[in-house]
Amino acid sequence: MSHKQIEHAIIVGGSLGGLMMGLALSRSGYTVTILERADSSLRNGAFIRLHTKPYRNSEIERELRHLASSGNNNVEAWSAIQERLRNAVAKEPGITLRHNTRIVSVGQNESSAWATSEEEQTFKGDFLIGADGYRSIVRRYLNPDKPFADYAGYLVWVGKVDEELLPKKDWKKRQLSNAYFNNSAAGTLTTAVMPGKEGGTNPGQRWIGYCWFDHSHNQLLSELGVLKDGVAQHSLYGEDIPDWLLEELSQTSHAHWNKEDDAILQIAIKNRSLIGAPVNEYIPNILSKGRIAMIGDAAHTMSPMTGAGFNDSLDDAVTIIDSIKQYPDSITEALSEYQTRRLDVVRQDVLAGQYNRRN
Repeated sequence: MSHKQIEHAIIVGGSLGGLMMGLALSRSGYTVTILERADSSLRNGAFIRLHTKPYRNSEIERELRHLASSGNNNVEAWSAIQERLRNAVAKEPGITLRHNTRIVSVGQNESSAWATSEEEQTFKGDFLIGADGYRSIVRRYLNPDKPFADYAGYLVWVGKVDEELLPKKDWKKRQLSNAYFNNSAAGTLTTAVMPGKEGGTNPGQRWIGYCWFDHSHNQLLSELGVLKDGVAQHSLYGEDIPDWLLEELSQTSHAHWNKEDDAILQIAIKNRSLIGAPVNEYIPNILSKGRIAMIGDAAHTMSPMTGAGFNDSLDDAVTIIDSIKQYPDSITEALSEYQTRRLDVVRQDVLAGQYNRRN
């Protein structure tokens, strides 16, 4: 098969990893359809620091790292990076991004790969990349014997608050892009200072992101349907958190965190601007089969404690592009090469997260 015949890619999942994969493929000459189950609203997640230094001599890697990081090494809100990638995708004539498209199955034959939505619409391409997160449909196809990520035994409360809502005397106590770590009987709390609305970086203009790792509510997650048979089904969003649980979190925060951290959490709890996300882990034994491969959390779900998830997703995307360049006449050989290069690396990253959690 000539390179010109390998023209169109389907990407299942339009979060950060899927957007980066789409940009990498489009800028390498492919047309791309990205299928995202959620609507177009920006995600209210936690914070990310992207490593800005390229690891390989790759033009596409430099482009993606510069775009995702905006050329700096700041800690940033998930939503800020998502918006920047979305804007870049919108400018790419070779990319079609479809929201509200829930994929229920994928498949392939000798000449194509496809994804089918719950409305029974089929999207066909020359190959397919799964970037559909820890509950990946693509993973269920690639590895039916090990389809689900494992619940790690704790959840993380994540979100961000406007610094201007905090006491003014605390504004200068935190430095932009610094992360702060605290441990107590209530778990582990990480906070970070990020550029705020409109990119404001002066004290009082910034966002304060937080991640509260909580081991004390496993039974509750089952009762609320977040866990079913030990498998995470979804996150717990602010509007769905029972009032009594918010009160419990408020009391726990007040009792166990310092005044500055407690002030952050009290605002988040009062405004219900928090998400309770069950932490999941998945150690892969496969990344590709034929014309279908997976990247990011779909391929290797790891604890946010590693700080490696987003960076690994970018490395996955870059490795796929490098592998396609190495095998331009065979997408199956290219995706097999991607697996060869990345499988051991990402397995070790997940294992590192497990080691840190247990120690």
